Amino acid sequence: MGSPGAGKATTVTIRFLDDEIMEGRVGAISLDRPNIEMEMSDQASNNERALIPLPSIKRITLSAGAPTPQEQARAERKVAIRFQDGEVLLGYLDGELQHASHGVTMRLMTVEKDRIETLGIPYTALKALFYLKTWDTRPPEFDGEEDRHLSKRLSSPLVDLISDMGQLDKLRKRGAITESEFQRKRRKILDNI
Repeated sequence: MGSPGAGKATTVTIRFLDDEIMEGRVGAISLDRPNIEMEMSDQASNNERALIPLPSIKRITLSAGAPTPQEQARAERKVAIRFQDGEVLLGYLDGELQHASHGVTMRLMTVEKDRIETLGIPYTALKALFYLKTWDTRPPEFDGEEDRHLSKRLSSPLVDLISDMGQLDKLRKRGAITESEFQRKRRKILDNI
């Protein structure tokens, strides 16, 4: 997978396995290589560049924006991306998967069809990608591994809960999670308070 406009620096957002978010510029991204070299975009930081091994990355957002009416109209292939940490990302797959030695690249539209992203996902973060017939209609109490994982993490003091709320808000503002994902996780945190 090459970055859009090969040779020209592109701004990307990296979401790590521990949910930390990092934004920066890359000359090219290839999931055929075991790492990514990125120039840091935060001028206030002491960090100038970073060499990031793919196994530490959950997903890379290469581009994001509103889908065109044509993209919305052809959104038919429902997928569920299950990550190793239990998170499940639902959406419509636009086009074909692009496989590389260390990961897969795809264009994914949200279930609401209001945002489309080009994502790079290292195989080390991916548990499985499922093609769905319908969206899951199970009741909320059967949310799956992601919420059991979140519940375990939230068994710490109130300070941790407040910190998690702040982290969720940062993820939403940077576009790393959708509004609906933010609201659902926020409700889980508030239920624990």
